[in-house]
Amino acid sequence: MPISVELRAKIDALEDERLKAEIIEVLEGPAKKHASDEAIFETILAGYTIATEQQAQLRRWQDYEVAAFVQYFKERKPEDYVEFLRQEKEFNEIESELGWKVRRLIWEWMPDLNSADCRGLYRKFRQFVRTLLA
Repeated sequence: MPISVELRAKIDALEDERLKAEIIEVLEGPAKKHASDEAIFETILAGYTIATEQQAQLRRWQDYEVAAFVQYFKERKPEDYVEFLRQEKEFNEIESELGWKVRRLIWEWMPDLNSADCRGLYRKFRQFVRTLLA
């Protein structure tokens, strides 16, 4: 069944082209729907809104903060730091056990950090290491 004119207007009014395409794909897809098109639209939009708000709340790590963590890492766990550099350089991948050690060290360094911000710092740290090794 085609998307109603009213719903199509709501979809067209959205700014995010990827979101529009996702909604249309779901609504026009072959899967059997157990909810109305309007309910599906509202659910997808609500999920998008929540994800956007969560993304906006993430901490934006500054270079000086990453450098401070690097210094802390070097001082607290010098062997792990060297091993991290080695694995990143040789494999462009970090073994899970070492990755968890680094995350625990991040929480030791900054105990009140939430898990999403911890992941963000870990990503920025890996980017820093890649730049260092380049």
